[in-house]
Amino acid sequence: MKIKSLVIDGIGGIQHLELSFIDGVNVICGANGIGKTTILNVIADAFGGNESSKLKRNALCKIGEYNIEVDAFQNGNYKRKYRHNTVAKFLPYEEEYKGGLNEYSEDFFYFGINRNIEYTKLDSITSDSKRSSYHTERMALIGIQANDIKNWFINRYLFVDKAGSLTEAQIANYHLAVKLFSVLDDKINFKTVVAKSFDIMLTTPKGEIFFEYLSSGYKSCIYIIMGMIKEIEYRNSETPICAEDFDGVVLIDEIELHLHPIWQAELVKALKIIFPKAQFILTTHSPSVLQTLEKEEIIALAYDEDRNTCLKELNLGKYGLQGWTLEEIMKNIMEMPATTSKLYQDTLKKFDQAMDMENREEILEQYELLKEMLHPDNPLRKLLAIQVAEWED
Repeated sequence: MKIKSLVIDGIGGIQHLELSFIDGVNVICGANGIGKTTILNVIADAFGGNESSKLKRNALCKIGEYNIEVDAFQNGNYKRKYRHNTVAKFLPYEEEYKGGLNEYSEDFFYFGINRNIEYTKLDSITSDSKRSSYHTERMALIGIQANDIKNWFINRYLFVDKAGSLTEAQIANYHLAVKLFSVLDDKINFKTVVAKSFDIMLTTPKGEIFFEYLSSGYKSCIYIIMGMIKEIEYRNSETPICAEDFDGVVLIDEIELHLHPIWQAELVKALKIIFPKAQFILTTHSPSVLQTLEKEEIIALAYDEDRNTCLKELNLGKYGLQGWTLEEIMKNIMEMPATTSKLYQDTLKKFDQAMDMENREEILEQYELLKEMLHPDNPLRKLLAIQVAEWED
């Protein structure tokens, strides 16, 4: 299944927006509050049905609506499916149920911003959870849960070397999961499962560590990737498939959450490699993520002259944003008015004013402050020194 297009009218803060998606990675970016999460919620709404919708109409509209276009695989062929839903409720406590593409929710994964993994003590290992249509439709709205990741992994660990216990796909997925612990740092590796407590132990340069005590960034990555692998198996229990063969849709809100900038881009690369057939629709505030993308993978949003959300025309070349600096992306894509502190801006302004007035005492005072603020290798240091030279004794 692949989502082809989406039209939103009068939902949340969006008056009117038309989007098209490619089959691979789609990354939605733009200023804070511009409607990135609303877009994901609208898509998720189309695949839900058993939970009250998160969507609310825009306060300025009598009714909200959206149209979604999907290519779904049926009877050996892709067929174009359309869904139109209206959103009439505005008050937070008013309930409304939508859905319509519920039958395809099995191939739809949604990850919200809550991706933490807490320590869970297992007294025993259970068999695989069964995913009914109710569960998959509910997960379309509330997101993939991590509470059974540990049980899934240990179950595979216990049976991977028992002939006939697991299918070839399940064995391949287990070995892939083992590698995931090293996805960000090859110095971290899976060691064993403790027999008495069913705890997953890892080796690190600082010694052994419980799986749940990894950094928030590590756990966020494992939550997404291992969460997808186990959910693919649970939803295809009769005929388990390899993770790399999954060709559904995955939504991830704020892909960079909890991650060091270096790791943010690495996670996107890992998703492309591990799930080459999946369609990803992601949101981000991270220039580090945007720097690594192809131009067709970037969906930039902006405000028009009436402060309505619209597509931003970037006119990118062959290499997208890969030649842009982080500062240029923050200003031109994220619409940050400045990338330096207000104190620095005010100090630089006072320095310039002092130079215009030829106020020697003020020039030297502000110059000393700027030297304290600037990075040791900032080229502005040399320019300021040249300007100040004639005013120094």
